[in-house]
Amino acid sequence: MNLSLKYKSFAWVYQSLLLSILICINPFDSPAQDNHYWAQQYGATGTLMGGSMTAGVSDNSAIYYNPGVLGFIDNLSLSVDANVYKMDKILIADGADKDMNLNSAQLSVYPQIIAGMLNIFKESRFRFSYTMLTRNHGNILMNARYTSDPSSGGNASVTSFIGGFDYVNQLTEQWFGIGAGYRLTEKLGAGATVFTTYRGQSYQLSNYVQEVEEVDMHNVFRTQTIDEAIKYSNYQLITKFGLSYTSGVLKIGTTITTPSLRLFGSGNVQRENSNIAVSEFPADMENNFIIMDRKTGERALYKHPLSVAAGIEYCSDLTRLSFSAEYFFKTDPWYLLKPASVPFVYPASYLDSSAYKSFIDNYMQVEVATKPVLNAGIGYSRKVFEKLTILLGASTDFSSWKETDETNELSGSFGDFDIYHLSAGASYDLHKQSITLGFTYVFSPSETIPPYTVINQGPAADEASLSYASYAVILGYTYYFSRTGD
Repeated sequence: MNLSLKYKSFAWVYQSLLLSILICINPFDSPAQDNHYWAQQYGATGTLMGGSMTAGVSDNSAIYYNPGVLGFIDNLSLSVDANVYKMDKILIADGADKDMNLNSAQLSVYPQIIAGMLNIFKESRFRFSYTMLTRNHGNILMNARYTSDPSSGGNASVTSFIGGFDYVNQLTEQWFGIGAGYRLTEKLGAGATVFTTYRGQSYQLSNYVQEVEEVDMHNVFRTQTIDEAIKYSNYQLITKFGLSYTSGVLKIGTTITTPSLRLFGSGNVQRENSNIAVSEFPADMENNFIIMDRKTGERALYKHPLSVAAGIEYCSDLTRLSFSAEYFFKTDPWYLLKPASVPFVYPASYLDSSAYKSFIDNYMQVEVATKPVLNAGIGYSRKVFEKLTILLGASTDFSSWKETDETNELSGSFGDFDIYHLSAGASYDLHKQSITLGFTYVFSPSETIPPYTVINQGPAADEASLSYASYAVILGYTYYFSRTGD
């Protein structure tokens, strides 16, 4: 028995006036994860150069890209970089069945990174830095409605039919870091950053279909419902180590980012699945069922994987050409939430059924896993006037989503696609400050998937088409407390 409408053909058996119960049971699906590790870059220059800063980062964003560079930064400064406007668009053509699209278009404004440099020990090889950065941000809102009236050409045996779908997924992840770099030699530097991270996510899905019939009065109402929600917060420690080497016009850098260490976290989860027919004849109601449960204050765990990055940059007086790549290791399946499940079940005979036991035991569990990912970026900058520099960049952003025995299509439908970043902008440099302005375009090639949900009476569409696009205006401002030569 499948209690999910997602990615399944939801069949209404009109002539027999029964709601069909589908065949397989899937455990609770995890909400859409941040399955793209390079969705966010840091610093206006780093963002507009495709995030290819592992070797050649030269500003406050070194605390994230490569703390091994910190020891070489002599200009103490404060930087504020933001996505002034960012529009994220998801379209699932035929996602709720043929000619019924699902789409989300959300505008957001948030700081990419706020970072500064400290020179605690005068004339020292040590440099210290601090930051607050937005590691991930997402907001997906989708809904669809369907109604039919037999008087306008609908099914003659059905008086009315209503289908509804609502989806909300909101994510924020903030990292707070303190970094230190040491200049080992005039060419070699080493450093480390310790991040305390906060991750909060809220997800809700409601999916239902209803029939009301007045032609055959013995069976007047049928409904099938899915209602589920997750809300959690998680705090972790993550450490990044970096090395930087400079030789003439070439710079080389490498970093290692440790897996996350859980500090604490908690969450709530609720779920309901039901199939109800109201009839004067008991035979029409023999497939009725309700399963529901709610847990609060449960232990929550989110994992960031081990990653290794490397980069190289050519830097002359007028030109910078940089390349970076980062490999993220896989994570074995783990439970974001794993509460003990004691759901209310009707009819109670399901509790004694071997066919349903595994489903009921795992009813509230949220399982997650990731596959290995290799991302790469390239950046180019050129000083065209004494104070004006143009910036160009491109990067990949491949999905880490992995299906496990206890996940289904809900998380995959918004995470299992690859996206690509393109960027362009310019930086204007003054003596005590610099301003950077640019634009980014992020897209995913259209991908064929099964329909995400079916909420109408017609035959289910054979396939749907998923596409994603994002547009952002990037603004960066840096104030230099002192610059070399002052």
